[in-house]
Amino acid sequence: MQLYLYHFFEVLSTLLAFYFYRSLREHRMGILMPFLVFISVAEYVAILQRNVLHTSTYAINYLILLVEWFFYNLLFLRMTRQRFFLQYLYLSIPVMSIGIVASYIFFPDFYPAFYYCIISAGFFLSVAALGYMYFRFLDDDKTDLLSDPVIWIAVGVVFFFSGVSIVFSMYQLIQIRKINLWGEPIYTLVPRILSIFLYSCISIAIIKCRKTIPSSPAS
Repeated sequence: MQLYLYHFFEVLSTLLAFYFYRSLREHRMGILMPFLVFISVAEYVAILQRNVLHTSTYAINYLILLVEWFFYNLLFLRMTRQRFFLQYLYLSIPVMSIGIVASYIFFPDFYPAFYYCIISAGFFLSVAALGYMYFRFLDDDKTDLLSDPVIWIAVGVVFFFSGVSIVFSMYQLIQIRKINLWGEPIYTLVPRILSIFLYSCISIAIIKCRKTIPSSPAS
């Protein structure tokens, strides 16, 4: 079975989360460890289904998207007290969650519907990550924000989900013109490359938890 570099970075982040779990808990980010365990296992199952069993990865992809949607939003929600930002999260989280579940139920095995979910969720997650960074800077412009572990996760989320949204918005064009790179369609290759960046940022965030003193949410 073919091994993927992006999955190595996911597993590496998971191992770091185990090793620095105590530091994660001190920063109120202990939930990052089970999240990474889930992602590593789920992505491995998807690789197994695709390359060995040759079965559909439709269900597992939806599940991964839904878990990612909840996790990143709840992380930003937990780390801020900005009223406007909280209102945005309280509104977007249930609306998009319903959209993802409804898409899976009513459009079974229809991958364009899944791609539209990725585009929508990617847009809202990018906005949430940018919103966290903006309000974090607004509330504390004297602190080195790069010492904030959540900032690193937010940076990874912005690059990953905005990039993935752009690629999948061109899904039909890529299919029609058969735009490939290294023998793979752009819409499968780019997310894997961006995934390396995302989980590198998460790994840095985990290490930052070990090196920095926990701080309270912005007020």
